[in-house]
Amino acid sequence: MSMEEEKQTFENMPVEEVHYTTFGERLREIRDEKGWSQSDLAKKLGTTKQMISCYELNQRSPRIELVRKYAKALEKPVDYLLGDTEAEAITKTFWTRKKKKKPFYKIFMDVTDERGLNIPETVRVTGLTDRQVRTIITREMKVAPLDLALQLSETLNVPLAVWLDEEEYTPPEVSAEAYEVARAYDKADLRDRNMARFALKLELLEEVKK
Repeated sequence: MSMEEEKQTFENMPVEEVHYTTFGERLREIRDEKGWSQSDLAKKLGTTKQMISCYELNQRSPRIELVRKYAKALEKPVDYLLGDTEAEAITKTFWTRKKKKKPFYKIFMDVTDERGLNIPETVRVTGLTDRQVRTIITREMKVAPLDLALQLSETLNVPLAVWLDEEEYTPPEVSAEAYEVARAYDKADLRDRNMARFALKLELLEEVKK
């Protein structure tokens, strides 16, 4: 097969659509596949039926160390439990480098230092409290609760894999402040958006009539 034929074959390959789901939904999906009750799954994971129910209803989020424990017990990749398709999760696991895990607080300090954020600025950008930020650092938090890691991923524009120490942190081209402004713009109403656009001499938005 020529290089041109290989190129055409590659370009014509079907693209798998990736569907993301919550940790609780993934647990329920696995339980349904196995035909297990919540009690069966709780016994498998070493937890309670009540906790499984909270997970499945998205009322509780496990700590990342528990996600790893559950993934091992269920013989599933961690990324799969966190919402990736099984094929994508296996691919990520395959390419993950084997190394000693860096504790969460050191990753947190590396990321905020690289972004030039001191504690007050970290509080403002992430939405965490001053006490929470200082607790992460002074108590040398080894792992982060999943909901905290997700919040930091969203507010700092940092992949979740960085907080899991499964991916090297690469500072994005967009600053934390610019990303913060962009998020605020997305959440703003039409009037505030147009005020920002007017200041930037951009075309104003029109209200969509229902």
